[in-house]
Amino acid sequence: MSTVVLMPLPPKAPERFPLLEHNGITIEPLQHFGFSTPARGPAPKARMLYGARNPADGERHWRGSYDEIVSLIERNFATNED
Repeated sequence: MSTVVLMPLPPKAPERFPLLEHNGITIEPLQHFGFSTPARGPAPKARMLYGARNPADGERHWRGSYDEIVSLIERNFATNED
């Protein structure tokens, strides 16, 4: 008797949208489809992500909504941990 091993399928590439800008900072919107697709069952739910790079240190920050990334930019990338 052989055992069938179901491996997850490779992830679908993120869908990229036109760049946005706020206070001179570029915002990169994309739709993320998850890190892998299961061989069985439902696919992960797609979600929108918004990325912006801190000009001071080059670190990229991602948030789940446009309003959240704009708020972060307006706080000069100060997070709750700072």
